[in-house]
Amino acid sequence: MEIISSILVILILQLYTVSSSITSVYLQTRVFQEIQTCENDYYHHPISEHQVVSQIDCSRLCTSVEECRQFMFDKQTKLCSLFEAGENCFSAGDIQHKVCYRQKSVCNATKCSRCPVCYYGEQCENIIVDCQDGHDRSVAPINSGRRSFIQPSANGPVIEVLCDFKWRKTMIMRRITLCKEVNFNRTWNEYVMGFGTIHGEYWLGLENVFNILQNFPTTNKLNILLKVGYKPISQSHYRDFDISNDSDNYTVSISGFDNGTTGDSLTNGIYSINGRPFSTYDRDHTSHNCPGRFSGGWWYLDNPICSRANIFGRRSGDTLESTCHWKDNLGLETNFTKINMVLRRW
Repeated sequence: MEIISSILVILILQLYTVSSSITSVYLQTRVFQEIQTCENDYYHHPISEHQVVSQIDCSRLCTSVEECRQFMFDKQTKLCSLFEAGENCFSAGDIQHKVCYRQKSVCNATKCSRCPVCYYGEQCENIIVDCQDGHDRSVAPINSGRRSFIQPSANGPVIEVLCDFKWRKTMIMRRITLCKEVNFNRTWNEYVMGFGTIHGEYWLGLENVFNILQNFPTTNKLNILLKVGYKPISQSHYRDFDISNDSDNYTVSISGFDNGTTGDSLTNGIYSINGRPFSTYDRDHTSHNCPGRFSGGWWYLDNPICSRANIFGRRSGDTLESTCHWKDNLGLETNFTKINMVLRRW
């Protein structure tokens, strides 16, 4: 009996040692389930995958690879997947036996040898405010497309976003048919805070977008990117974009349609959304049930047209209004495989 008790104590101590060894360098996060095609997305390819004996071996492997900031380990198959960045992991199929860890700052008493993506400083004490900040400070990864951490407000939360560092773009909204469809018909509070998952479809949140814009006022450009089927990406560019704060219902200021093959569905004549407050189904600033008809929040006009664009709607709604569309130049087209809202300073 004493022998069995001693063995149990040893096993418990070993488990504690392994756990402590991992958590001293890594923070356990979450694993989300996605559809298989989502794993083929550009932003989420692993650096490498290896068969290892244990979870601790997977963590050591990540630590030994300079570019690795995250790993996912399958306790059943013993597959260790290494990633360049990210808070949470995602996987197709069964996620019951999978765990995800992201690396903390690796530091000694005076200096850090490795920081999370786009943290910087001797002790990783600073965080970029947007993706262009990462480019300008030369703390961004070499690859152009990357999941990154940003902190738009000094006292605000650290959030994860998709960045195109090469072109200094911060992606504030993303729709992609390779991944699960996210319902964009959300409450006011959800639109304020943001929703979705960074590995698939998401909206960054009105408050986060507001904070990003306040760091460099009057210099923000909005790009809308739409991809129809296998055709090349179409774009619309607006030179001046801003939104007000919550007390003013995040009213939009938008002008300066620059160019783009998709045409101007946001500031075209009497259909311009400039000066309109944001609306959701539970906080509707229109008299025409626009959020309900369009199945999503937006800066809707207060007239029966509501908007000539719907990029927060459904992939396949019951009506054209509720289905994603962009009427100028694209007409009745609704077969969008990608829709992105991107911020960039000029």
